[in-house]
Amino acid sequence: MKKIRAIYIGDVRFDQCPVFELNTKTNYFEMLIDKEFRYEKEVVEEDDEFLVFVVENDIATFIKE
Repeated sequence: MKKIRAIYIGDVRFDQCPVFELNTKTNYFEMLIDKEFRYEKEVVEEDDEFLVFVVENDIATFIKE
C-alpha cells in the first residue's frame, strides 16, 4: 500500500521527529502519533520546510523538497 508522508525540517533538532501521513479522505496530513495535529495538504505542499515522501513496500522515495 502506497502512503504519502511528510516531516517538518525544523523538527529534526529534537530527540523525536513527528511524521505526518496524508489522509486522502480529509485531504490533511495528520501526525501519526496524534491525529488531532494536522495540516491541510496544500499547506504542506507549498511549504519549503516540509519534506514529502512516497512510502511503498518499506521503501521511502523523496518527492518534494
